[in-house]
Amino acid sequence: MNRIGKQVFSGLLILSMGMSLLPMGVMAEVQDRGTGWAENEVVETIDESQILDTGSDLPEISTDSIHSGDYWYDNIAGGIRITSYVGSGGNVDIPATIDGKIVVEIGADAFNGKSTLTGVNLPNSVTVLGMRSFYNCPNLDSVFLGNGLNTIGNGSFWGAKSLTSIIIPHTVTAVGYAAFTNCTALKEISFFNNATSFDGQVFGMIPDLTIFGYAGSTADSFAYANLRPFVALPAAYVDVYYSTHVQNVGWQSSKKNGEISGTVGQSLRLEGIKILVDNSEANVVIQYQTHVQNIGWQPMVSNGALSGTTGLALRLEGIRIEL
Repeated sequence: MNRIGKQVFSGLLILSMGMSLLPMGVMAEVQDRGTGWAENEVVETIDESQILDTGSDLPEISTDSIHSGDYWYDNIAGGIRITSYVGSGGNVDIPATIDGKIVVEIGADAFNGKSTLTGVNLPNSVTVLGMRSFYNCPNLDSVFLGNGLNTIGNGSFWGAKSLTSIIIPHTVTAVGYAAFTNCTALKEISFFNNATSFDGQVFGMIPDLTIFGYAGSTADSFAYANLRPFVALPAAYVDVYYSTHVQNVGWQSSKKNGEISGTVGQSLRLEGIKILVDNSEANVVIQYQTHVQNIGWQPMVSNGALSGTTGLALRLEGIRIEL
């Protein structure tokens, strides 16, 4: 195990009724942009024609679309594209496969206007979020992006007014126009790719956003050009990002860096867990497996995959984590 791996592993702590994971302790400060910088203001002009069609802004289901459970989908090269979500909402764990086919895209407007949606967990198989894929989901407060995502389309999370923080994996190379505009509660967004491209006004109508990333990266340049506070992360910085599935409750909002995931004092079991370590410079991969009540050890999984069960009321009795 290399030095970075040992440091990260030493920061992974306990699993009990609640869970806390700690990465290596790294402190960063907001960069000084110069006298008077903080008092400046960018006039945000949003061209809605870049994210809105002249027709309906609701999901369009083609005659070739296939219905399966909570989803409609189309067959495309390499797998399927989810075209519409018709479930009840809550914290949604999007499957990696539907009908045995790999989910590779979330299509335009697939979750548009789902006011009951509170959280979403993307599998590593998804590479593209289409235009307005999670547009106008005002109660969406947790987003877990898989480590296979490449593109976040125009207006993808426009109007997610309950979202306070999000981590953009190092695999993401492009963030579309107005992707996070009108996410009025968003305070922190972290980028782990030095060369992620930004299409124009990405963070319009967000009053108190701080951008995290590497010094000299495109995120740094974008923050400077748009007068946004920027926190430079050391090259060896590693973020630990995780979510747990709680008995009778479901998937919890994604947490990071020592925050509690699960419940305390409610006698509810942890049934499943997903863990993601993200840093493009360190190139760290985390693997983990859980011991499930009445079943035993589960296969080793990595980088955001589910370990454990959901909906079976079987508790996690043990966990192994390695880098």
